[in-house]
Amino acid sequence: MGKMKRDYSSMSKEELGSVLKDLQESLADLEETMQFNLTYSSAHISGKQVSKDEESLRLLREEIARVEQLIAEK
Repeated sequence: MGKMKRDYSSMSKEELGSVLKDLQESLADLEETMQFNLTYSSAHISGKQVSKDEESLRLLREEIARVEQLIAEK
């Protein structure tokens, strides 16, 4: 997820709401994928991949919190 932070300053509350929904869906998808892999997959998942997934979760959660804060301020 090595993306630069998006600039949300010019977005309307409605646009931010749409961004928030997309971020929340991405977070849910990643959490579901990770849970599936841990529960049902017999394939070995490297510690490096787990760390990457956990970092992706952290970044998504931070971005969600930032967008929620901007919505609250509008």
